[in-house]
Amino acid sequence: MIRFSNPKKEKTASETESLELTEAGSWLSFPPFAEKYVKQIGAKIKRKIEAPYMHLWEIEYEGAVLNFVYDDFPNGISIEPKDKSGQDAVEKLYKLALSQSDPNGL
Repeated sequence: MIRFSNPKKEKTASETESLELTEAGSWLSFPPFAEKYVKQIGAKIKRKIEAPYMHLWEIEYEGAVLNFVYDDFPNGISIEPKDKSGQDAVEKLYKLALSQSDPNGL
């Protein structure tokens, strides 16, 4: 099971909140990590967008479409709602990540 040491919520420019999972990871390590985590939370990958500095995967979680993102500046992995309708799903994932957090996690 993937566990995070300090998952947190951050305000986005679109006035929603994103789930900041970890500052660990790299462009190369994101795809296998993301595949495993998407399976762990019971989500479905809808689309993968890749650029030299980031991965942006659209996932569906409990009917909401979310962006699962690796960005190399600042380095980190997050889950963001595509719009305000996905905020409840992000909140649920935050509570799940927090309940499974571990000081020795990512």
